[in-house]
Amino acid sequence: MWSPKQVAPGLQCECICPACQAPLVAKATDSEHRRPHFAHLADSNCRAGYETALHKKAKQLLADHAALLLPVWDGEADMPNPPVLADDAGCGCTGARVDYPARRVQLQDLRLEQAQGDYTPDVMAQDNRGELLIEIRVSHAVDALKRRRIQAEGKRLVEIDLSTLSPDVLHDEDQLIEAVLYDTANRYWLSCPEATEAWRAAYRDLKAQVALRNHEIALARQRLEEARQVQLRAAADAQAQRMAQQENRARFQEQQRAPYLELLEELPTLVSVSRIETLLADYQVRDGEEAERLISQIPSAEVQKAIRYCGPNAWIYQVHPSLWQAASYHRFVLGQSAGTQFNQRELAQWVMQQFGREEGLYILFRAQYKFRSKVRSAGIRKNRISFWAFTDLENQQIPDFYKPINAFVGRLIYVGALQQVPGILGEVRIPDRG
Repeated sequence: MWSPKQVAPGLQCECICPACQAPLVAKATDSEHRRPHFAHLADSNCRAGYETALHKKAKQLLADHAALLLPVWDGEADMPNPPVLADDAGCGCTGARVDYPARRVQLQDLRLEQAQGDYTPDVMAQDNRGELLIEIRVSHAVDALKRRRIQAEGKRLVEIDLSTLSPDVLHDEDQLIEAVLYDTANRYWLSCPEATEAWRAAYRDLKAQVALRNHEIALARQRLEEARQVQLRAAADAQAQRMAQQENRARFQEQQRAPYLELLEELPTLVSVSRIETLLADYQVRDGEEAERLISQIPSAEVQKAIRYCGPNAWIYQVHPSLWQAASYHRFVLGQSAGTQFNQRELAQWVMQQFGREEGLYILFRAQYKFRSKVRSAGIRKNRISFWAFTDLENQQIPDFYKPINAFVGRLIYVGALQQVPGILGEVRIPDRG
């Protein structure tokens, strides 16, 4: 293979086209303005001359120099370097990187276009690691079938890609030598058993590591699942226990309510506004004259006013509130000497003994009161008078049989007819009127 500058001009060059074998003429060999080139002597449809020339020239340079830069091996499409795998938790795991750098080698025993069974490499040679196959790519890359066969045979195969070279490089021997023999960017391993085997070893190690991690992940998931099952069983047991407790509570509540069912059914009627208004009207007709007689005997107008006041639930003692309040004042206050003491509880007992009470409502009230006393005896603080076996509405509807008494005494304290005794719950005394 010759360049135009290396031969005589015109027909004297005695060159032929490497593609079609037709005579060539060397042109512009000494021109300063035109690029030296070959042209066919006669008109020709040959289009492969450049590619064939470059292909043959590259093989000739390999044969002449017997040297080559082998490329770095840095993985392939299906062999990422370093290898990567995901564990069962979706985390990426990276294996050992294969270090296979580029290196220059000397070639021996070069053979061009020597058939190897059903394929023929461009160049066969020997370097310090054994047999090396070299393919020169100008227009066509090594096909996949040929590549797989070479890989299956465990042979090394390097492709030198000259498809992007400018035609001008053909006329610059130094550039062409650099491109064919030593350019790091245009050569690739199509088969590198040593590197791929190292990659597979790294991949096997990585798979073993990932398998170990997956085993640990599986154990951790198993432990979590076992813990979850324990929690589910505990939650189911707790739910069953709560349901059993609720059922037991409901049964016990029914047992506790049983003695009071008839009264609880009557409760809304017993405390209805219409009934209370009717009772107070009847009591006024029956008790009004007696109440006014007792009230008129009390010298203090403020006390009279306090006695005539009808507070909430004051009707529960089966007389008009003004009567039991006036009678109570006469019994415990009027005519008593200064310093005389009594307790509101005593007053309540006297009123209920003297005048009576709404017995059904009192039974419900005592159930509430006993329950609060029982809870307090157990060391639990409880101020509200209520019974857990009754509903909230029922507890609200049941009158407190002590509150009307307490309210009445509170009004007497307010107008100065009584004084509270410090330190004793519910204890009052007659003040010194001097």
